[in-house]
Formats: sequence, C-alpha cells, structure tokens
Amino acid sequence: MTSEIKRTLALSQELLNAVRLIKAGFGQLQSIGAGNDFYHLPLLTLASGFERFMKVTLCFRWLEKHGCFPTDKAFPSGRNGHDLRHLLEKVRTECFLDDYVDNIPVAQDDIEYLNSERLLSFIGVLSDFGQAARYYNLDVIVGRQVQTDDPDTAWQRLETEILLARKELLAEIEENPASNRIRLEINNEVVARLERLARAIARLYTIGMIGRDAKRHLAYIGCFLHLPDAELGTKKYELSGSAL
Repeated sequence: MTSEIKRTLALSQELLNAVRLIKAGFGQLQSIGAGNDFYHLPLLTLASGFERFMKVTLCFRWLEKHGCFPTDKAFPSGRNGHDLRHLLEKVRTECFLDDYVDNIPVAQDDIEYLNSERLLSFIGVLSDFGQAARYYNLDVIVGRQVQTDDPDTAWQRLETEILLARKELLAEIEENPASNRIRLEINNEVVARLERLARAIARLYTIGMIGRDAKRHLAYIGCFLHLPDAELGTKKYELSGSAL
C-alpha cells in the first residue's frame, strides 16, 4: 500500500471518528440530569470530536488548494494543537470562500453564527478543556498553578445563562422545582447550538466547495448536513456514537 493511499484512508477514518465522537458527545450531554453530573465525559468527547472535525476539514481544503496532503506544520502542536478557538478561526478564514459566503444565504447565516457569543462561549470551554482544563483536578492536587476555571463549573455557568434567558423555564422552577423538563430543555438547547456548528462545517463539504475529495465523504456527515432548523436539539443520540 502506497503512502498516498494510507493517507487517504487515514483521512476518511479520521472524519468518521470525528462524527462518531460528536454524536456520542451529544448523547452524553443528553444523559446529564438527576443522578448523572458527569460532565467530564461529554466535554472530553466533544472537545476531541470537534477538534478532529475541524482539522480534517482543513485537510480537505489543503488538498484542494495545494494538490497534496498537509505537512505536520499545518496545525500547531502540543497544547496549542487543541485550541478550538484557533481552529474555528482557520475554518472561517480558509474554508468559507468569498464566492460561497457572498452568494449562498445559508453561508452568510453560518458565518454569522460561527462568530456569535451563543456558540463561542461553549467553544471557549471546550477549547480550554482540550488544552489544559481536563487536568484541572490534577493541577490542584499537585499544587500547580491552575490556568483555567473548573470545566464543570464553567459549563454549568453557561447552562445557567440559558436558564435565566428562558422565562418559561424560570416560571416552571417556581411552580415545580423537581420538574425534569427543565434539565431536558437546557440539554437540548446546548446540543442545538453545537449541532448548528457541526451543520455549518458539514455544508462546506457540499455547497461550500472545499474540494472534490470532501464531496466523496457526504455519507459520513449527512447526519449533520441535512438537519433543518426546526429539528435542532430534537434528535436523540446514542451514547456510543454508533456507526452511521
């Protein structure tokens, strides 16, 4: 098997891994609730999934632009290699081509969303987690200077912001503090925001015109590509991120 074939197969497998991780992370988020406050698992899964999805997308764009696979210098290494903020900025600047953004209305909506605080607040927590916060407790144990907030606390703070912005949920808390619907609604809102990110990246593989090789992988990203607005946050995901 030639090196070129190995790289091609590895790129396909990495895209499949990314999609499965993201789907599993959504399922794990949906399981958060009474009796389950294990935020570490979905944060770990989603940080890895979105990092891989964005890097693979940038690889497809590189292939189309340069006619070859990227080198090991294409992405930062070490801790900086897990910086989702930086990767998202690269996707915005390198993959959202002018013809696409200027002529396709959904592309304009996507690029606005990728720059919105509604998304970036969650990407910030996932980025911090991937770079350092996943070792927050170990850093505290050994007395190392902590570089980030406690990731569980940071994520729950964002969930609280969603709650405070939803007057109907606040009213339900007053009427029925034990209502499970409040937790379900918050979980679904978080999943919807991240689904919208996944959909925006998936669209690059078709109408985004990032390359012929990307278009050959539409079956991999169809679960995000065909999500209508009305269904964001409504799908039930498997905890395992089962095969497509």
